[in-house]
Amino acid sequence: MKKIILIASVFIVVNLNAQKSFEKKTNVIGFGLDLGVYNYVSTIGSSNSASTSNAANKMLSLQYERGILNWLGFGAKVQLSDYFTEKDAITGAKPSVKAIDAIVLVNVHFIRSKHVDMLAGFNVGYSHLNWEAKDANISSANGGGMALDFHIQPRFYFGNHVGMFINLAYVNYNYQNMDFTNTTSKVNDILDLQGGGVNFGFGLQGKF
Repeated sequence: MKKIILIASVFIVVNLNAQKSFEKKTNVIGFGLDLGVYNYVSTIGSSNSASTSNAANKMLSLQYERGILNWLGFGAKVQLSDYFTEKDAITGAKPSVKAIDAIVLVNVHFIRSKHVDMLAGFNVGYSHLNWEAKDANISSANGGGMALDFHIQPRFYFGNHVGMFINLAYVNYNYQNMDFTNTTSKVNDILDLQGGGVNFGFGLQGKF
């Protein structure tokens, strides 16, 4: 009986002292690739007319996170988005829709073994959108607004420092009073663009 108690005690001590995948003062740098599928509602200021459209994009991101507590991380993320577009049926031109996001992130790490780090969190910040529409109604639009996402992200480490992650998130964008020009009338107007959807992707991270 004493041997069993001794073995159990040693196991508990070793487990408590085992290296965790995320702890206080841990630094993590990640590079990710995501795909997003969204639903947007656009409203033109002068006419107050609204329309709904679907959109999809690909994203590259670079993020940094530091452990504030053993289970809590805080950091920043920069993300570049490039939306998939098709040629306009009238003009034959292909629109260009791109955005850049600068956001802060907060993560709660609820599973922290040596090689697995499971977290959930949110990002919030600013997004700037540049829309070179080149269609029959809008020549261009640009402006900014709030970006918000809630995500779940499992991270896996191959050793002590390098690993990969999977990202699943719900994202919302709210662009207000974007400047745009009407192609036909050449009149300047404003455009509100609101909506969001799901991001899914993966990436590589390193910690030190």
